[in-house]
Amino acid sequence: MKSKRLSLRKKRGIVNAILSIIVLLVLIARLLRADYHSVFICILTLMLFNIPFWAEKVLKITLPKELEIIILFFIFAAEILGEIGSFYTYIPWWDTMLHTINGFLM
Repeated sequence: MKSKRLSLRKKRGIVNAILSIIVLLVLIARLLRADYHSVFICILTLMLFNIPFWAEKVLKITLPKELEIIILFFIFAAEILGEIGSFYTYIPWWDTMLHTINGFLM
């Protein structure tokens, strides 16, 4: 049981690292384009990625690692893909899909 928790913790860390690197690359690309609105969204996204860790350390709230991974993907899909990638514009059902899937998962 303990090894599974370590495995999930490592997976959470890997997912967080990969998504954060992608967000940083998007941030740099948008900064070079002088798209400061998107830069702000990237900074906000990086801050939101840390909420589960902050809740665990400061508030002593233990969230299941699977839930933390789902939260990270939801934030990425909503902010980076939806807002910056314009998925909300190009895929009319993007918002509905995100909220429906997330509602079922939660």
